Order: sequence, then C-alpha cells, then structure tokens
Amino acid sequence: MSSIAQYLHTKGYKIKGSDQSENKNVSALKELGIKVNIGHFPQNLTDDIALVVISSAIKEDNPEVIQAKKNNIRVLKRYELLALLFNEKFGIAIAGSHGKTTTTSLATELLCEASLNPTAIIGGKIQKIKQNVMCGNSNYFIAEADESDGGFLLLNPKIAIVTNIDNDHLNFYKNFENEIEAFKEFIKKSNYAILNIDDENLSKIIKELNKERCFTYSIQNKNAHFWAENITHNGKSSQFVVHTPQENIDITLNIPGIHNISNSLAIVALSHILRIEKHYLQRTLEFFSGVDRRFSFRSFLKDGVEVYDDYAHHPREIEATLQAAKQTAKSRVIAIFQPHRYTRVQSLMNEFAKSFKLADVVFLLDIYPAGESPIEGINSKILAENINKFSNNCIYIDDISKIKPMLLKETKSGDLVITMGAGDITKLSYQLNANETN
Repeated sequence: MSSIAQYLHTKGYKIKGSDQSENKNVSALKELGIKVNIGHFPQNLTDDIALVVISSAIKEDNPEVIQAKKNNIRVLKRYELLALLFNEKFGIAIAGSHGKTTTTSLATELLCEASLNPTAIIGGKIQKIKQNVMCGNSNYFIAEADESDGGFLLLNPKIAIVTNIDNDHLNFYKNFENEIEAFKEFIKKSNYAILNIDDENLSKIIKELNKERCFTYSIQNKNAHFWAENITHNGKSSQFVVHTPQENIDITLNIPGIHNISNSLAIVALSHILRIEKHYLQRTLEFFSGVDRRFSFRSFLKDGVEVYDDYAHHPREIEATLQAAKQTAKSRVIAIFQPHRYTRVQSLMNEFAKSFKLADVVFLLDIYPAGESPIEGINSKILAENINKFSNNCIYIDDISKIKPMLLKETKSGDLVITMGAGDITKLSYQLNANETN
C-alpha cells in the first residue's frame, strides 16, 4: 500500500491514510508530507475523500469501509488500483511463489541502469534507494504481481516473468490445482512470458500452453533459451556463464544463493526482449545491493558472529535461504524461525519438518498468527518435534527474550545467525546487535 501511496503522491494526488500502528512505512509516508492516522475510525473519512483503497487484510466490517459505503465513496482493493495504473503502461509483471521481490528489484535496477526510467511497485525495499517504489517518467511500469488473493489476474502484462509455483495460499485457493490454474491464466494474458523451466509446475504449463513468445531459463536444463553453467561461489557472490540465443555472457552476481542465480537468469531474458546492451545487464547484477529482508545483513552479535534477516516463511524459501547462509558462513548456521499462520503450518507441516537440514541449530519461536485463530494440534512444539525427526537440530523457545542470552553464550567466531519469518521477527534481528542493550 505504501508504495502506491508514494507513487500517487508524486503524481500530484492528495493522499491520506490510516494504519493500526506506527511503523517504518508510516514514517516514510509522513516524511513525504502524507497524513497517516493511527487506528481505523469513521471520522478518518473526511469530506474531501473521493476514493478509498484497502489491502486484502481489511475486512468488510472495518469501520472505515462501512463509513465509505455509507458516504457513497468508491472502495477499491489494492490490486484493483494497481491494475488500473499498470494496464495503462508497458507493463512488466513478476509473479511466482518465491523470488518475485528480488526479481522485481533486479528488473527495476536493470531498466534504471539502461536509463529507461521505469515506474516500479515492489514488495520490499531496494537497499540502494531504501524504498519500495520507483517513480519514473517513461512508459515502463514494473510490478510485483501478488498471487496470494488472485489479484494478479487483473494485470495485463506485456511481459510476464514467473519464477516458480508452489503449494501456498490454500486459504484462498482451497487446493493447489486452483492455484496452478490461476498462474496459467496469468501467463496466457501476457504478450511475452519468461518462465523458469526448472520448476516442475511451470515446465508442465509450458508444454500445455504451447505459447509463442515464451522464453525459458534454467540452471539445469540446456534446452532452455537461457541457461547457466560454470557456477562458482566466493562468499556472498557467484560467478557463472549464461548461454543465450545470441552469445555467452560472463556474470558476477553480488547476492548469494542458487535461487538468486535462477532469479538473475530471468533478468538476462528480460534484457534480451528489451534489447538492453549486455554491459548494463552485467553492471546491474554485479552491483545489485539486494532487498531489505532478503538475506539482509543486520549487525554483529559479537566479534565474528554476523546476524542476517530474511522473509523466508515457506519451506522452499527456508531451504533456499539456508543454502545461501551455508555459502556465506565461515562456520555454523544458526537459524531462528518464526512460523507464519496456523493454516500454513497445518497444510505444510511435513514440508516444514524437512526444510531445516542445512542449519546446524534451529531455534523455533511460537507461530505468528497474522490474524488467524489457533488450530488445535498445530503449534511450534509439535513442529519442533517433527523437525527433529529429520534433522535433530531444533530447540523450541517459548520466550523470545531468552534468545539473545543463549546466542551470546553459545555462538563462536565464524557462526552466522539468521532470523526468518514473515511476522514480527525482524525486530529481533535488530535487537541482536552487540550494541543493543535490551
């Protein structure tokens, strides 16, 4: 929501907002001169408001939604407004169960590097600009296409990138087959599609659709249009060669993880379609500074012990993040995980249990409910027991305040600590700073 608010503010619209609490996004909006009320109350809807835009988290019984309807003010979902803005432009939409925020950020930096001045709406803050929005003056509009509530199907992209399709958001889709069908429809609507052929579900869709102007990428399959080989790792960075339909390109990628090499191949394909010169592509990937909460370095817990923070909240994301941590760490990887939503843990219990094998130690916190009610038999104690059946490295922690003293006592130089989750665990990543006295 904050990125669209900033974009419309720069275009001259008068923007107001409300949120349940103060946070970084609220502070950023206030710094721009945008008024943000804390709390949702009917009186927040003043007479000068012509449109109310709500996130998917806002329900019909919200007092401001009720007041808007009483005042005959049009109410749009966030994704409806995004579609109205996006579909007027040369839209580049990045979708996928995992990796879309990083890939959207890479696409944004690529077009900026090539002086194409895009507008971009991103699900996370690009480290270089410390913002989740880019307000350009060209016809290019880049958007992270969120599949969680089906809203991405309102977008009509000229170019669609899909990184992967995984079993998630079943509270909306009811079953995985419905989610796959939604992605299939999204791909059909694009003029050009860039698809990860390493993903089993996308590979099947490619065969079913037989879509013209479809470009594939892979780190495994040499039949893809764009594929990588000679991959080497050096700390956080990787070097590899990309085979394209025209030439081979030497790439240095400044963020760790095999999954990010895969994400970067989508950007190679995008540069091909847009005919962006390869030196712009190479510079983008070599100097990309990352996205906040995507393997973000926070501080040192103590001498030689680094603390990172990541948004990983799905088993596949956890596996990818821990692989990047292993690539980076000099010694042990110590993961602190806060599960997100009871329904997600319930539907993916077995997958979660198997996803921590690359961690040397796992500290498991209580489930972050995200507005959900508890489900009987679904809790972190049971999840910890299941994790230990596969990797025997998990300790359930019932009080988050115990974490820092334990880490200070048990960690040694070379260890890497990483907090993971989509809830409020990011606060802990800042508290683990050696200079923080809490």
